[in-house]
Amino acid sequence: MEHSDKEIQEIKNILEKKQGKECSWEEASKAARDIRNFAGIICELATEECRRRRMLEQHPKGFHFDLVGYSCLICGGPASKENSWYDKYGLKCMTCQRAINKKLIPGSVAKNKESWYSACELEMYFNIKAPMLRKLIKQGIIKNRIIPGEVRAIHLQLFLLKDNKGFLPPKKLLKSQTIKEVIDGKEWYYSPPWYFFLNPYEHLKGYKIVEYLEEAFNKPANMGSLRYQLNPIFSPCDSDILTINGNEGFTESAT
Repeated sequence: MEHSDKEIQEIKNILEKKQGKECSWEEASKAARDIRNFAGIICELATEECRRRRMLEQHPKGFHFDLVGYSCLICGGPASKENSWYDKYGLKCMTCQRAINKKLIPGSVAKNKESWYSACELEMYFNIKAPMLRKLIKQGIIKNRIIPGEVRAIHLQLFLLKDNKGFLPPKKLLKSQTIKEVIDGKEWYYSPPWYFFLNPYEHLKGYKIVEYLEEAFNKPANMGSLRYQLNPIFSPCDSDILTINGNEGFTESAT
């Protein structure tokens, strides 16, 4: 089903107002198709969510998930058929589910990813590399929870906020901002670490982790390989981004 000229014109007007620049008819037509496709995906997800809820009503203690192509909410690995478990906390692989069953980790970590960090996230947010992390764990400075693996000893390490009160900050304090860089007339986006925009020592005052992060915070953010382009319908408003024109520096600042 094709969009009418009226619908495309309405989308064109919206994009021009949002972006503050002219939008071509071809761009508006593509945006219309993308919106329709995106709406279809949302409908499919909503239908699947309703199906899961009905199945959970029939099996309140949980069940093996019958579809393929889905991932564990905790580790991100494949979770389907016999290697899956779906209950009130959502979908998990059996490796993570066994850790829940043995009370090595709470089931709530599947639903609330804001309540814990993975080792990868500690590196992403604080530039804590594996050797330093092992040292902090060994010294008892940071506490971890281990999900044992089937083949290797550790399937995943979790660092719960409740286990590290006063040391690890809530993730909501570590939100980055989007930077738009204009290169040869094309818009590229990237998101440096949160400490690119703030004084980390002031921002995380009261959390002991700052005592161990001088090297990480003093290292310049290198985001050169992580630039990406966005579909116009999903790009942030200019008021929500920082803009750089080539090497001229910042020309617009978010408040």
